[in-house]
Amino acid sequence: MSQQGINAQFSGPSLDALSYASWVKEDARFEDIIVQISPSSGHAFPRLKLRHKFSLLQVEGGVSHLPLLDPSMRAMPLSSSEWKKRLNVTNSSEIEFDGTTNTEITSKDQRRNVLLLDVRNGYEWDIGHFQGAKRPDVDCFRNTSFGISDSERIISDPLAGVDKASTDIMMYCTGGIRCDVYSVILRQKGFQNLYTLKGGITQYLKEEGHFKWMGNLFVFDSRLSVSPNVFKPINATNKRRRVLSHGEIEGDQDYLAFGNSTFGRCHLCGSLLSEMRHRNCANLDCNRLILSCQECVQEFKGCCSTICKNAPRLRPVLYDAQPYERWHKYRDSICSTQNVRKNNP
Repeated sequence: MSQQGINAQFSGPSLDALSYASWVKEDARFEDIIVQISPSSGHAFPRLKLRHKFSLLQVEGGVSHLPLLDPSMRAMPLSSSEWKKRLNVTNSSEIEFDGTTNTEITSKDQRRNVLLLDVRNGYEWDIGHFQGAKRPDVDCFRNTSFGISDSERIISDPLAGVDKASTDIMMYCTGGIRCDVYSVILRQKGFQNLYTLKGGITQYLKEEGHFKWMGNLFVFDSRLSVSPNVFKPINATNKRRRVLSHGEIEGDQDYLAFGNSTFGRCHLCGSLLSEMRHRNCANLDCNRLILSCQECVQEFKGCCSTICKNAPRLRPVLYDAQPYERWHKYRDSICSTQNVRKNNP
């Protein structure tokens, strides 16, 4: 909880969870709250945690100076259907102005530029993103600096050199909070045409399916990754991907990655993955999130590099999708093993 609002997640049996969500919405203060639902094989949040923070998100430089509660400073939220419509327009010859579709625009001044901005971490993009969105060179939201760096020509910045007055910036993130906050920062930097996906990716996948979406969705709990099919089962396609001879991935055309893409590849050998799910490096002192094929998992003992493979504090290799337990359990186990070795040379 913070001054900007409440961000809550919980897990439980389906009927109980839905009943709780309905009870919360009976309160007039929360009647318009967006409830996003996805299945889990067990409790994704086994412990109750309640925290008060000054800000829902940590941003470099703090948030005290940001007018986060001023709607005029935030981006215009787009419904899932409007977002889908604009995605389709950006991939065709049609350009839309204030609800009117124009198919033959010849004036350079009338033509609008559109940029799709992924306001997440790079490792989230690695397993799933909207087609056309550049991979963010960010490992922590706090370090995001798109459009606000001193240099106008930073290769890793998708907003470097962008015309702030004539470019439509379509921003998206998992649940809609990160891009909403970051839109205020960009507004202060002079970007005029800012749009966010209302409810984030999860709401879009629920309402519109995986149109223009590639891969899975990264989530910050024990599941790590969920298929878009769990949000809208009617669009179900193959859950596993098969590499075809010409380098394309088998499946729905809106669900494809291609052989010349960095998307959905093993961090170690670069091969295309049949199942997109992160794993933590087995080195207790690294814990980096990576994508790895089963061959490299075995060869590198679940680690992200040769250096980590030879590190002194290694956790056991996990070959399935289960996450590691709390780090202190492995620390205590490793310390106990080391003490036995010292006492029994």
